[in-house]
Amino acid sequence: MPKAPEGPYTPINEKPNYNSNNVIEAKVVNNINNDFTLLTPISSSEVRTNFVSKVYLVLWLQLMVTSIFIGCCNQLEPVQKFMLSPIGTSLMFPVVILLLTMTCMLSCYQDTLRRKPYSYIYLSVFTLLMSYIVGYTGIAYKLNTLLLSGISTLSIFSGLSIYAIQTKYDYTDKGGYLLAGLFGLVLLSIFVSFTNYNTLNIVYAVGGSVLFSFYIVYDTQLIVGGEHNKIMFHIDDYVLAAVSLYLDVINLFLMILRLLNGERE
Repeated sequence: MPKAPEGPYTPINEKPNYNSNNVIEAKVVNNINNDFTLLTPISSSEVRTNFVSKVYLVLWLQLMVTSIFIGCCNQLEPVQKFMLSPIGTSLMFPVVILLLTMTCMLSCYQDTLRRKPYSYIYLSVFTLLMSYIVGYTGIAYKLNTLLLSGISTLSIFSGLSIYAIQTKYDYTDKGGYLLAGLFGLVLLSIFVSFTNYNTLNIVYAVGGSVLFSFYIVYDTQLIVGGEHNKIMFHIDDYVLAAVSLYLDVINLFLMILRLLNGERE
């Protein structure tokens, strides 16, 4: 599964300015073209709250759409027949190519994706494409396995999100290590696809679960900020922020499915 590219993040090295009442002043930072604002440690709490709320609202809408589609693939025979038909399976290749292209667009067309309606169109298309791919898990796995994996993923995500916000340790400068781990996981997945070793498959699933768990902590701190402010998202990059967390959750869900190994006969 694709992972959102690193950036655009803003290293923060400035100290907050205090007014006469010892209250942190909100500061607006503009780029050269004056077309977006940066979320900094000294941004007002209202600005930060609005940004975080928008990101998580988009995330839950994405997860809801994907979950509903997986459920339809699992329970509705007409949907299963279409997904397994020559037309349905032949759609996989262009869907994957388009999804990878859209992932790259997060880095190449940042300014465009900050503007409406392009941001909404991008999120809608990206979510539908990912839902189509992940929908095949609804056909391959039993309902109880899907539910257990979904509940486990939600529980882990919630716990890691709380940890990311509460911990004093800053993970926002560890993106390079996570990217190296992601490349290693991709290489391992290629090797696993050509072997039938159950032990190696378990190692891959466990490694992937750990890696994407760290990604959840990393991306959460980039979004929420607070004490973890070495690197942060631009305030207008809620599309990138939501897609990053969405991919973290989806990939963790798929890794847990591998561990549970409850495929239909």
